[in-house]
Amino acid sequence: MIPVKAKKRSWFRALGAVLPGVLIICLTAGALSVARAGDDLEDLLRQVGEEYAVAYSSPFLYAFGPALNSGLYQTASIPHTGLTFGVSIKAMATRIDDGDQNFRRELDDIDLGLFDPAFAGQTGTVVMAGPTIFGDTDTDGTITGYLDGVQVFQNTTIPGLVDTKFVPMATPEFYLGGIAGFKVIARWLPSMDIGDYGEFKYFGYGAQWNTAALLKNLPFDLMVGFSDQKLEIGDLLETNATAYYAAVSRDFALLTLYAGAAIEDSDMTVSYDYNYVSGDMPMIGHVSFTVDGEQESRMTLGATLNLGLKINAEVARGDMTTFAAGVTMGF
Repeated sequence: MIPVKAKKRSWFRALGAVLPGVLIICLTAGALSVARAGDDLEDLLRQVGEEYAVAYSSPFLYAFGPALNSGLYQTASIPHTGLTFGVSIKAMATRIDDGDQNFRRELDDIDLGLFDPAFAGQTGTVVMAGPTIFGDTDTDGTITGYLDGVQVFQNTTIPGLVDTKFVPMATPEFYLGGIAGFKVIARWLPSMDIGDYGEFKYFGYGAQWNTAALLKNLPFDLMVGFSDQKLEIGDLLETNATAYYAAVSRDFALLTLYAGAAIEDSDMTVSYDYNYVSGDMPMIGHVSFTVDGEQESRMTLGATLNLGLKINAEVARGDMTTFAAGVTMGF
């Protein structure tokens, strides 16, 4: 039999050898992919005004908050004496509905000159339609103007950015705890300069508490917690996500089953300058808007397999469906 101390020394040597490479790959890929998405998104949004931009980008705004609020735990067990710490790599994805890949917005009794200077001062109806940010990348949207029910102009706008039904993200996560059943968690990516758009920044934190000292002799572990996260892409985009949750879990040899319920909130602010041509006239201006997330609660079911490395997967259902999986090195 290998002594416990020898096992721990061996585990730490393996962790020290593997962890730096894993984190460098994860952090670099994650930061660059988000920054690139922000770059491409702003290039597209610069071509349209606020009303169109809100309808076009809302599916992304609705889905990103639930993704951030996923994968926050893989067990409800937290020791009340002794130290627990570890590092995880978490991957999350939110599934969007078919209806979120296209949109149609009708504006009544509006000055048509806002969209075509040739009709300045004339009131009519404007219909905006086309793919959203997750729609067909080969199809352009349109802005069509109607005066007394007759079409008087139609401007071509922008195609979808990524044709997909899933909004993914990945992040490292760190945890430390073991005193009186408390554990703190942190999610972080290093700041990166992304040129004209400023800096990419991401940070999240939270705390969890196991109730064993208060509620004794339960046939399962019970934990409560909260999380707050913020991601910024220069002056273009800022998103915030908050969650308050309770979770239960039970161990079965190498397998842990867990379930939880959460109340959550998210919002995203987008700000940019736009510049597009309507007819022969340039349309230039500034847009800034905030969209609140649609999802306010969720139920989660998941399982963790403990093979030295802890591997977990879960599915959560609220207004949207999210999936999460993670690999954790720690104890």
